[in-house]
Amino acid sequence: MAAVTPLVSPGGDARAVLHSLVTGTVQAKASDLHLRTGAVPFLRVDGRLVKVPGSPLSAPLVEGLLTLTSGRLPTQFGEESFEFSYELPQVARFRGHAFRESGAWAISLRLIPLVVPTFHELRLPPVVKTLCEVQPGLTLITGPTGSGKSTTAAAMLRAMAMSDTLHVVTVEDPSEYRITDTPSCISQREIGRDTRSFSDALKSAFREDPDVLFIGEIRDPETLEVALQSAESGISVLSTFHTSSALRTEQRLIAMAPTDDQVHVRGRLADTLRAVLSQRLLPRKGTRGRVLCCEVMINNFAVKDCIREAARTQLIPSVLERATDQLMQSFDKQLVALVREGAVSADVGLAYASAPNDVRRLLNLPGLQP
Repeated sequence: MAAVTPLVSPGGDARAVLHSLVTGTVQAKASDLHLRTGAVPFLRVDGRLVKVPGSPLSAPLVEGLLTLTSGRLPTQFGEESFEFSYELPQVARFRGHAFRESGAWAISLRLIPLVVPTFHELRLPPVVKTLCEVQPGLTLITGPTGSGKSTTAAAMLRAMAMSDTLHVVTVEDPSEYRITDTPSCISQREIGRDTRSFSDALKSAFREDPDVLFIGEIRDPETLEVALQSAESGISVLSTFHTSSALRTEQRLIAMAPTDDQVHVRGRLADTLRAVLSQRLLPRKGTRGRVLCCEVMINNFAVKDCIREAARTQLIPSVLERATDQLMQSFDKQLVALVREGAVSADVGLAYASAPNDVRRLLNLPGLQP
């Protein structure tokens, strides 16, 4: 990993320390920077946490760093936690999360590249270009924390904004990538800076004449309801969700609704959903970096049946396996393809597989488990 300039002292000048840490994070190609009182900073590089050389951070220094990054004075921090965005011009942009631990403030900063990556750079499947055609419906990008959901969403939003003159409205907590230099009208709203809450922003979105609405994350039944209403009203809706697969996505979305309303929600999802992109980042074989692995579910007639009928929902994985001619792909099939092309090792493929025995068979590997 690229060297990060050590901190001069535990109570050094906050502005100088911040500049050193931010530039070091960029040089190390890290995804996250973690700052805690009484500890040295940590970086996450290629999925692994590493210590930054230097002195432990003092409480006043952490508060100074939080003031510089969040734009809030200590008296405005609140009691528990809050989200924010921070940008060092020409260097880097970060999504920030501040929280209390052991009686002191701590900060987690997620690096957001200043330039939105292309589909080719992200290795996104070809069907994503089709999903960027602006049509009514809901498209979900899912995956665990740190799997690149926001980056994929930004690439898709930029592609939509470049395709025509549209009004693209985003509601995020906080705002991450900046979508600029397009023929479209872009309104990027950040919770806490531009609006008080997700609820307020999403309610007003209907009055803002959007062609495309990006909801940073579906996190509760109210957010899901707005996403469905927007899709039903003719808006192209894009959002993220913390689930590991298309099947888990459907199960969790439906579970958000009260039991007596789940049949109704199933019908609405079957009618409005366009696609689910489930993704993970895997360690690259033989070198630094990570590789994107995607599962793609397009809402065709077979998938609609699986969503509408509770007894058929478990059949979604088998639909993905059979429908490769419709640009769908299962996570395990894509894993096998990545191992065969040498992008990831067989051990990594097996470690991340949903059905390791099936992956072993497809790769002709020994050691099938009973």
